[in-house]
Amino acid sequence: MHLSRFFNIPIIILAFAAISPAQPVHKTAQAQTARADSSQKIADKIIKSDIPVLIDFWAVWCMPCKMLDPIIKEVKKKYDGKIEVMKVNVDVHRQIAAYFKISSIPAVFIVNDKAVVKHLMGVQPKEAYFKAIEEVLAMKSNPPQEQPKSKKKSSAKES
Repeated sequence: MHLSRFFNIPIIILAFAAISPAQPVHKTAQAQTARADSSQKIADKIIKSDIPVLIDFWAVWCMPCKMLDPIIKEVKKKYDGKIEVMKVNVDVHRQIAAYFKISSIPAVFIVNDKAVVKHLMGVQPKEAYFKAIEEVLAMKSNPPQEQPKSKKKSSAKES
């Protein structure tokens, strides 16, 4: 899967410093501040995690999201302590959803070492989520090793 359109996560901190202009004007300043604070806490949890983070983007009104919920709960139970599972309501945390460029839900992202490493759109069979997590955990336990530098052959002739 090509993930070059995603950015590293540390930029997310700056994205939550201001309140989104897309929020309704009738909300009180206190409610807007609480929403920004909770979004910042989610962002902090994602970037400070020492283990991979599975993020499930959902909404209350989304039927496929409701179908995915039992699978996410099973993932959370099966991989407890190996991955962090977070559910992000796109209607509440619009800035996080915008940062991850969520255009349809459900959407599941797996973040490892502050970068998106897997992305699953829509409802998939639970095996697809297990496979994605296993691949990420394998990457975590077997980091890519540097290739040994090849020795350059000297082109100068000895006299």
